[in-house]
Amino acid sequence: MSLSYLDPVKGGYKGSPKFPTFNLFETLLYFYNTTNDKKYLKPVEKIIKQLCSKGIYDHVEGGIARYTVDENWIIPHFEKMLYDNTQFILLLSKYCKINDNIYFKHKLEQTIEFLKKDFLNKDDLLGSAYDADSDGEEGKYYVFKYDELKNINNIDKFFEIKPEGNWENKIILVEKVKPNQEIIDKLLEIRKTRKKPFFDDKSQLDLNSLWISSLVYAHEILPEKNYLKLAEEFFVKVEKKYLVNK
Repeated sequence: MSLSYLDPVKGGYKGSPKFPTFNLFETLLYFYNTTNDKKYLKPVEKIIKQLCSKGIYDHVEGGIARYTVDENWIIPHFEKMLYDNTQFILLLSKYCKINDNIYFKHKLEQTIEFLKKDFLNKDDLLGSAYDADSDGEEGKYYVFKYDELKNINNIDKFFEIKPEGNWENKIILVEKVKPNQEIIDKLLEIRKTRKKPFFDDKSQLDLNSLWISSLVYAHEILPEKNYLKLAEEFFVKVEKKYLVNK
């Protein structure tokens, strides 16, 4: 593996589009834990910070989009997939064992709670993905108009807010510092007026198994959330659907 292909400033591979390529960064974490050589940790630190603060992350409800079309991690392809988010939870959990930072723990918890609530399907398992568009318009559910945000007190303290926006005269939220709950609640109120993207509620054994694994790792970081019990509950559901009497 050559680290020269990685972007030392923006994180991930050089250029665009930007995909998180979680397997690569999990491997780098393994090398760091084995050798204690910081050259393996630095690329992981960089991409974790980008994934948690830029437009690829949904700062209102949690979870990440599949990739960004630009090299700055700002303009996502707005599709949210279980495949990516479970890997994000795994990588973030493993990173938090090295960097016990409350900011990253918050992103970890927010993403888990989002999946637990919004990805649940009729099988009581997790579905596969949310589409990028709603009402025939990509990103409509996720982006904001300046007029919707300008009267929210101090919002520009937490997010980069400009009248001209940062994408097609609209605003994709990019975080300056972690917003307080009052700000999040006001953004959620705006979201509630919109139609959610289509949810592919198909249950997939491999992805639900990955979800269970991610919860086990997250439990080590957030034991007070009892994610191990949640993992056990999902394992029973998976066993019942896919393994019993097969």
